[in-house]
Amino acid sequence: MTTRMPMFPLNSVVFPYTALPLRVFESRYQHLIDDVASGDGTFGTVLIEKGFEVGGGDERFDVGTTLRIASISRLPEADHRRVIAAAVGRLRITRWIAEEPYPLAEVVPWPDEPEEVPDSLLDEAAAAIRRVLALASELGADTSAIQVDLASDPVTASYQIAALAPVDPLDGLAMLSSAGPASRLRLCLELLDDVAEDLREQLGG
Repeated sequence: MTTRMPMFPLNSVVFPYTALPLRVFESRYQHLIDDVASGDGTFGTVLIEKGFEVGGGDERFDVGTTLRIASISRLPEADHRRVIAAAVGRLRITRWIAEEPYPLAEVVPWPDEPEEVPDSLLDEAAAAIRRVLALASELGADTSAIQVDLASDPVTASYQIAALAPVDPLDGLAMLSSAGPASRLRLCLELLDDVAEDLREQLGG
């Protein structure tokens, strides 16, 4: 079913089953948050293809994530608010229908396909994340706060692993766009192997 949804485009990919902190200060997004907060709390986000988060005029990809406001608080700066949103599902844009007072699109839900996920695949992906974190730590990165605690549900776990992977936004978009959890985990493993190889080279082999 197609629905009209306020949209908050970003220069990063947001994965379902994660939390998103937002600093809201542009007047158009202040308006969006006011409208959403007075309704069901739901809005969406997509990755910006060209352009910037601030000022408008950007071009966007058509795959994104549905968000639901969890909390809103004021920041010391005038008219700045901190919004915590829960990412609750995947969506596709069928049509952009407005830019004023904020971006608005027609969207459809895009659930994952029911792929079988062997336990060994989840274990391998989790091990790959831990390996990359260990290599990054050797290079001086503080990874102590990053916990690889995965949900028992394979769809949720696949998104959690994707969110932990230190990859660029286009690779993140590819993982978000994967057909299902097994496809996502296999792609994540390929990307993590590349990241690990780069880190090993930085460590001198």
